[in-house]
Amino acid sequence: MISLVNLLILFFFLLIVYQIFLATIGNNNIIEGLENQQYKPYDTKNPENAMILAQQNAGNISVLKHQLDDVFEIQKQFQDLSGNVSNLQTQVNGIVAAQTQYTKNMNPPNVTGATDSSTSSTPTPSSTPTPTSTGS
Repeated sequence: MISLVNLLILFFFLLIVYQIFLATIGNNNIIEGLENQQYKPYDTKNPENAMILAQQNAGNISVLKHQLDDVFEIQKQFQDLSGNVSNLQTQVNGIVAAQTQYTKNMNPPNVTGATDSSTSSTPTPSSTPTPTSTGS
């Protein structure tokens, strides 16, 4: 009879084999970082299509310019956020300084009635500290 451990070993073995199969036989047409499908490979075998290549270059340049404009917009948002963080840090520092000043200006409360009237007013021998000798 097959135990649970053997089933798990078989399952993970098949999973690893499947991943190896996908890595070697699967679709390898993935280009990382290519989000748009507007890029077309150049036909360098035909020397007569220089105008087509120039137009294709112009199209690719306009796509890259659009992507850079998006990056510059993100950079502006980042600068705005960093300015907001700086303002918040200044405000937090002010609040901390105000709390510190407030605690320094507070007077300690006047504590009265520190002894309980129901117990004796004389201290018991067990509660009085005994001096210790520092032998020489």
